[in-house]
Amino acid sequence: MAITGGTSLQVALETFIYTPIRQPELLPTLLPIIIGGIVIELYFGRFTHEELGWNTAVGNAIIWITTGANLLINSNLSAGEEKAAYSLIGIGAIVGYMDFYHKWPDTIAFIVSSSGIVYTLAYITVIFVKTDLGVTPDTLRGAAVFFLAVQILFKLFQGFETTADSGGSEVSFE
Repeated sequence: MAITGGTSLQVALETFIYTPIRQPELLPTLLPIIIGGIVIELYFGRFTHEELGWNTAVGNAIIWITTGANLLINSNLSAGEEKAAYSLIGIGAIVGYMDFYHKWPDTIAFIVSSSGIVYTLAYITVIFVKTDLGVTPDTLRGAAVFFLAVQILFKLFQGFETTADSGGSEVSFE
């Protein structure tokens, strides 16, 4: 169900927010991205002294590859949508290679491959490909606003999470 009316920026933001509800047929593609991103961000909110490792960075890059492949396999795509899916696969392959072989400093790798960035960009790509949201300067601005808002929400969620370092309940088998 397309969202109509309002500015293109407003329509883009509404599309990014409401698509999982208004187009439940996209849930098999979107739900793993949504749940994965939330769970990983909550994990790092709880365990504040942990950081992304090289193995997780590689795994996060694979999210881009599998999401792009899913779009190609399960969709009848236009030429532009196909390019977006191949671009997602390409970005995942390049970032995965760079992470796998430690070709860049860990500070860069762990930012580029962080779950907030990976899952949010995968989500945005799926929305552009699977909805009638066209790629225009306004919708790209909407994607940027949505991206930033999700990153802020992730940080807020992490802030509300009881950290294991501050007396959260831990089970010890020692």
